[in-house]
Amino acid sequence: MTSLLSMNARELATSVPAEEYHRLLQVPRNIDLEGLMLERANQARSWYQQYGNPFVAYCEVSITKIESPSINLNDGIQFHSAVLAQRLSAGESKSMILLAASAGVEVSDEVSKCWSEGRPDEAFFLDRFAVAITEQLIRSSAIELCRQSETQNTTLLPHLSPGCGNWDIQDQHKLMDFLAAGKKEIGPIQMMDTGALHPQYSVMAALGVTHRKFAASPKDICRSCDLTPCQYRRAAYAL
Repeated sequence: MTSLLSMNARELATSVPAEEYHRLLQVPRNIDLEGLMLERANQARSWYQQYGNPFVAYCEVSITKIESPSINLNDGIQFHSAVLAQRLSAGESKSMILLAASAGVEVSDEVSKCWSEGRPDEAFFLDRFAVAITEQLIRSSAIELCRQSETQNTTLLPHLSPGCGNWDIQDQHKLMDFLAAGKKEIGPIQMMDTGALHPQYSVMAALGVTHRKFAASPKDICRSCDLTPCQYRRAAYAL
């Protein structure tokens, strides 16, 4: 059964680290934005705080067998990714969380509007921030799902998406089938025949469920997670 995670646009936009935004802007981490660049960056963050509409849906599926590069699921469906198979095998995973996340169609429309109205600077900064939001959705979802799985003494392995780690992009169709019960859309996310997603600031991912003491997410996620005690933490909570 597919469930939704509630994400607040203002809190989500505020939580995007400056260094991650700088990385996407291709600005060195040790350089502070100034002048017009700072104004445009703040404007993009403020826009999403006011008008953004993030979306996250997820479901858990059982794994019946892993024979790299194939991952067999409980209804006969197979995913094909050597990287994902190795990750799941190392975590002794018996199930996976399938996730669909989107920064929303609103921000996609606003970026297009900025381009069409001859406002390339605003379009560029908002585009980069929308990408940052999409990444932050994955991190925030991992935090929340780790909170939930801790009661079962499980945690989540780092995510992987079709199109990455030699995972064929066409497997996105299979993820959508699980999440949308055979339909080609869920929430604002629509699946194209090519395997691409609309709106553009959307992603699908799989995260293995493990009983082993694997880090559930990058260190920065652990540092921002206030769940205590947590036997899977690899970085102290940053007070």
